[in-house]
Amino acid sequence: MDHLPVPPEVSPDDMRKARAWVGYFLAAPANLPISFQYDGQPVKGIPANWNPVKKRRRMDANLIETVFEGNHPATGLTLRVECLEYLDYPVVEWVAWFTNQGSQPTPILADVLAIDSDFAGASPVLYHCNGDFYNEVGYTPEETPLAAGEMLAYAPNGGRSCDGAFPYYRLIFEDCGLTMAIGWPGQWSASFRGLEQGVHVCAGQQKTHLRLQPGESIRTPRITLLSWMGDQARAVNLWRRWYLAHILPRSNGQPLTPKLALCGPEEGEEFTAATQDNQLYNIAKFGRLGFKFDVWWIDAGWYPCYNAQGERRWWITGNWYPDPERFPVGMAPVSQRAAQDGADLLVWFEPERIQPGTWLDRERSSWLLRAAGNDNSLLNLGNPQCRVWLTDHICQLIQENGIKIYRQDFNFEPLEHWRSNDAPDRQGMNENLHIQGYLQYWDDLLERNPGLWIDSCSSGGRRNDLETMRRSVPLHFTDYGYGIHSIKLAFHHTLYAWIPYFKDVTLSWDIFGVERFDRQVDRFSYHCGMVPMLFAAIDIRRDDYDIPLALEMIAIWRRAADLILTGDYYPLTPFHRSAAQWTAFQFDQPASGRGLIQAFRLQECPQEAITLYPKGLLAEALYRLENSETGETREVAGAELLQSGLTVALPQRSAVIWFYERKG
Repeated sequence: MDHLPVPPEVSPDDMRKARAWVGYFLAAPANLPISFQYDGQPVKGIPANWNPVKKRRRMDANLIETVFEGNHPATGLTLRVECLEYLDYPVVEWVAWFTNQGSQPTPILADVLAIDSDFAGASPVLYHCNGDFYNEVGYTPEETPLAAGEMLAYAPNGGRSCDGAFPYYRLIFEDCGLTMAIGWPGQWSASFRGLEQGVHVCAGQQKTHLRLQPGESIRTPRITLLSWMGDQARAVNLWRRWYLAHILPRSNGQPLTPKLALCGPEEGEEFTAATQDNQLYNIAKFGRLGFKFDVWWIDAGWYPCYNAQGERRWWITGNWYPDPERFPVGMAPVSQRAAQDGADLLVWFEPERIQPGTWLDRERSSWLLRAAGNDNSLLNLGNPQCRVWLTDHICQLIQENGIKIYRQDFNFEPLEHWRSNDAPDRQGMNENLHIQGYLQYWDDLLERNPGLWIDSCSSGGRRNDLETMRRSVPLHFTDYGYGIHSIKLAFHHTLYAWIPYFKDVTLSWDIFGVERFDRQVDRFSYHCGMVPMLFAAIDIRRDDYDIPLALEMIAIWRRAADLILTGDYYPLTPFHRSAAQWTAFQFDQPASGRGLIQAFRLQECPQEAITLYPKGLLAEALYRLENSETGETREVAGAELLQSGLTVALPQRSAVIWFYERKG
């Protein structure tokens, strides 16, 4: 087996491959990979009789924008395609807009595809994943060969972009490949059909059959393509580097850094028992115990959420203001107290789901989309009046309460609410307008609240497409298995390759059970939670914790977290979800020569030791390795690590981090 590394930096061959595959699209309006039916006729690109024009401009040192625009000569329909070329990475992306600039409704616009094109290459294999759907088999990566004539097709469940499907793909050819992301927070679909020498790719909003009224616009998903030469390790790390450089959100102009989150929810469901007094007390107690945290977390239930019996139930959403019984002057005292300890306040919202009897249900019923047999109503963000009101209202809450991290959840399937309210000649319109409004809402929150950043949640990780990720991070990437170590590490295996910034918690259900707020810390649970955001799940009401152990492990996490976020990622064991195996990851910073290797011997694993083969190291260099828990250090030649590997022996249900640094 060849264990020698393939450096992941961008090469001229990568850029040439990007131009070979995608440069054709940008050469002329008719070559654009957009297709649709208009008034019963198939259209590809922007035809010559639409009088297309092309404008090209340099946006900054790394971005060139090319805009193509054409007008249907008889009906006033305008097609505008906005393309971005990255000069520092082999990435091209585009989105198309259709606008009715006439005075009458357009003919039917149907079957709109944001990409409908061939990609040449030998022996194609499709890398795909099944997303998140509250199941241990979520986030499972698969590789499927595509023989000529064979087709694979995908779509999410119920209108949330990652629910049972994952809008991120790799097409792997011999010695090269193409990574594709579909940026659509709603119901997309994609298909991949094998050709004799290549693959035909289609993707777009799943259902479009509509007329545009005068002045109306719809948009397509944003398609992002990254080209690469070499193996999958290069594909993964080119993507991660591009993502960190261009997608990871900024706060006050700076990329997000690793964060430690703490909370004190008290009794009750979620945070329905949180009050001003207990939040202030819990923050102070953590501080007295020596915890230096970055985020104070208040999740669902801080608003009035009373049922008919007067009981608080977090899912009763539609009253968006602090519960005056528990927060008589709002949450400003809590955010101010957290800020004294250097922490930002995170607060949970779910504005799109409205329950019966709440303020929005009673007072703004015309803004709601309803579906038969479903108590949840959908706040229609496609209604500009509704969106503007929501933006103003939430901005006021953010500013008055000192909220620095806006956490948005979405706990039901919206597709039926969209489609059952579409007229026969407006199929897909409610969804399209809602997606436009959702993205505009987030853009406005970020613009009007400098320094704010957003956590995307949707019954876990069911709406984490790339268009959403441009504006947020998916801290809570699943609702499943927080304390099942083998499952969460399998989820990590997939997520590290696509979305580098996420959160995990220090729970061990195999020992301490699943009680939500009666939690204990142990060394292994901290190892399994070491991702860019660590949520230390400590019940601060109790006084029997091993606080020195918690502080020790948090210090190790702080040392590891930046490497995990910014390093190149190499899974050193195959994907699995078995408690009877080892799991190991490596994160490497080639420029600094620093990195780490994480190894986990899971609780049922009979194999006492494993030999791991690191990647990305220099054979001629000397490396200093350190286990910061035991203080053990080693100096090992890079050639020895690459060829003979690093052997790790551990007891069952334990883990280790070996930090390393290149010498000289």
